[in-house]
Amino acid sequence: MTARHVVFKLHLYTGLLVGLLMMVSGLTGSVLVFREELEALAQPELLATAQQGERVTVDAVLQTVRRAYPADRPFAIRMPRTPQQTYLVKLNSAHGLFVYVDPHNGSILGAHRQDQSMLGWISLLHTELLAGEAGETALGIGGLLLIGLCVTGLVVWWPRNGKISQGFKIQWPARWKRINFDLHRVSGIYAALFLLITAATGAAFVFNETAIDLVDAVTASAPRATPPRVESARPGTPTRSLDTLLRQADRALPAPTTWISLPQTPQAPVVVRKKLAQELHPNGRNFVYLDQHSGRVLQLEHALAAPLGTRVFNTFYPLHIGAVAGTPTRVLQVIVGLAPTLLLVTGFVMWKNRRVRKR
Repeated sequence: MTARHVVFKLHLYTGLLVGLLMMVSGLTGSVLVFREELEALAQPELLATAQQGERVTVDAVLQTVRRAYPADRPFAIRMPRTPQQTYLVKLNSAHGLFVYVDPHNGSILGAHRQDQSMLGWISLLHTELLAGEAGETALGIGGLLLIGLCVTGLVVWWPRNGKISQGFKIQWPARWKRINFDLHRVSGIYAALFLLITAATGAAFVFNETAIDLVDAVTASAPRATPPRVESARPGTPTRSLDTLLRQADRALPAPTTWISLPQTPQAPVVVRKKLAQELHPNGRNFVYLDQHSGRVLQLEHALAAPLGTRVFNTFYPLHIGAVAGTPTRVLQVIVGLAPTLLLVTGFVMWKNRRVRKR
């Protein structure tokens, strides 16, 4: 058995093993590239409201949600990015409750669990196969195997006669089996680089700590600073208002706030996330950590001044969702997400034809 034949067998059986998994991941990922736009079409009454003057305070929003859902604990707030966009408050209920609040009058517009909306269900399917941590791990392993598929596919694709141009052509006048073969080969070579990027970044999200350590080692960078803890406070010490903490965060880093992570213990800080205009990440990778009791800034993470390894890792999410150059790269990412389906179908047809010939 030649080395090329061994690589071919690896490519074939790896594709049959993870092909369906990658097809599901690719199709759901293609939908989620335009998630915000699709959600705005599907649930306009929750995501946007008519502009009516000044915004209510964040404290007022939080108090309204707490009164409406006293059994649940808020853990994150998405800030409006436009005058019309609503507040989103995430609660740590059993299935993750999303509550939408009008930014101008503070009324609750509606709420749902993540798995109750179509796009939320698709997101859970994409990130964890609706199976929690086990599904997430399976997707991470699938991403690593997809990297192997791309590498072995390149070896199998390489023309034996050295005429590389032949590997980029589809012989449309040929018989259907030949067309199927050419579709698999040509679509695979065009999509290989983009699938490699998508697979590597997706696996990095699943095996987060290992990926960060690897990037730091390759770039010879210092690790990201450990998130701070709040100094011990006497029992009953009051917490500062969120609006006060947000003003403090704005003084520390004047930039739009995208998310607020609320402390779940007395020792945890309030984390204010911000986005700079120069960043590719849609939510930004700047974090201001504040003492929930004193309001003191405990730590500031500035994305543009971070170590090289951290800056490299911060590009993974924009690359994964196609947010590098606006709409063109997002459309490209949709096409890349469809590639695993085409490759699985054409590859399966070739495998079946081989089995028929052998019989």
